[in-house]
Amino acid sequence: MPTQDAGVDAGPADGTLLTARGVRSREALLAAARRLFATKGYAKTKIADITEEAGRALGSFYTYFENKEAVLEQLAEDFKAEIDDRVTEIDLGGSEPYDVVREVCAVYWNACRDHSADLAAIFQASMVEPRFAERWRDIRADPRDKIAAGIRAVAESGRAGNPDPEATASALGSMMDYFCYVWLVEGGESGRAMLADDVAIDTMSRVFYRTVFAESEPAS
Repeated sequence: MPTQDAGVDAGPADGTLLTARGVRSREALLAAARRLFATKGYAKTKIADITEEAGRALGSFYTYFENKEAVLEQLAEDFKAEIDDRVTEIDLGGSEPYDVVREVCAVYWNACRDHSADLAAIFQASMVEPRFAERWRDIRADPRDKIAAGIRAVAESGRAGNPDPEATASALGSMMDYFCYVWLVEGGESGRAMLADDVAIDTMSRVFYRTVFAESEPAS
């Protein structure tokens, strides 16, 4: 399990530390929510469903989470933390730029595939719950900032430039978010067979690289 982000409470509502049993209970509730979001969807899943699935008393839920939205916030934080962990394993400085871009796109595609139920719940909640939509924007801010920093670094190297790195980072990040959602949650486009992983990753990589470097990717 990825490390907890400071933006989400990792302990009971009264601020005390979790016991080993408490950690197990909290993780059981998160795992149960993830399973139910995959089978029933976020909107149709009730807190009582989560506690029943986890084999916990209904009242115990509120020891760890304020509401169902707080559960999804933690799943979103865990989703981001897992991506961050995977990206740290990439040699960002010792590889060709296109290879780095492709590895980052592969990390994101694979994480979205592994957490497609979480991704579906995140999109559902962000469209109907203003508080969660704001929290999701906060979670997205860090990767968007990193993309913008990369765009500025490319411009400073003289290879290419973009007049608005932040807007470009938003466009690229949103492309990746929704592209993964369409293919890994909605089932793809009408009349088109499901994309193989390599095709999906290559497609995102080409769009990303050509936008940032203003040139075609190197021939493989």
